[in-house]
Amino acid sequence: MKTSFLITLIISFSWGIGLEGLIIPENGYDLSTAGTGIAGGVSPSLNPALNISETSYFQFSYNQWLGDIKGSHTSYHWGRKIPQVISIQSWNAKDLELRNDIPIDVPEGTFSVNNISTAYTISHNFRSPFRFGMRIKANYSHLFIESISSISFDAGVIYRINSIITSGLVVRNLGYKYTDNLKSDLPMEIGIGTKFEIPYKISILVDAINMSEKGLDYRFGLQTDWQWINLSAGVSNNTNRQAKALGFSFNYRKWNFNYGVYFHENSILGTTLPQFLDIRRYL
Repeated sequence: MKTSFLITLIISFSWGIGLEGLIIPENGYDLSTAGTGIAGGVSPSLNPALNISETSYFQFSYNQWLGDIKGSHTSYHWGRKIPQVISIQSWNAKDLELRNDIPIDVPEGTFSVNNISTAYTISHNFRSPFRFGMRIKANYSHLFIESISSISFDAGVIYRINSIITSGLVVRNLGYKYTDNLKSDLPMEIGIGTKFEIPYKISILVDAINMSEKGLDYRFGLQTDWQWINLSAGVSNNTNRQAKALGFSFNYRKWNFNYGVYFHENSILGTTLPQFLDIRRYL
């Protein structure tokens, strides 16, 4: 059982999606909104069409995923008129018990799982009311003696309809994966999203994502844009599961600290709650 679970997990890494159709988050912000924010323009993993940022910054994320899976995400954001991001992410788990599909008291041994990925994102408006973005991502995973690699492209656009409503469209996972020199398509995702800015600097996020292997996924999120402390929350609904997330961030001078926690309802995935911590330094 454990072996089958981990094989599914590592394959999901190379696809760029998580278990039960969840997009594997890259940082605490993504996690805290349950992956909602296609029209937000702030996270390249949700939509590469990024808003203009006044300040460049470095960010490091320490991530605890399901079970004993731990990882990190490091990124550098720069470019005011043409926002760009370069990032690297890693996941690993060590000393995992190897068991057969039939449960036994004594494990047959231990093994480790490793994954690393890197991505580059660029966004531009081309002198139009739209903002376009493109992202290229490469992955490499290793499990037992098997290696899995993939390369994928994301493309997106956001459009500010008025002072209250912003809409977004994204296509993710256009590409291929390679296993033992065998080439196959990645499961593509197409999503649309809307951002509503309401009084007191609160934004409501609504997304609908069609996953080629999991069907429709509906996501709802909320975030604030206050000076010192901000809150975020999200829920993700699919025919097979529902998940919720919460988070908060704190700004202090040129530093930003963000924490997110994810609540899932599948007991097979264990009792450990995924928790991500971001540390950002503005330049």
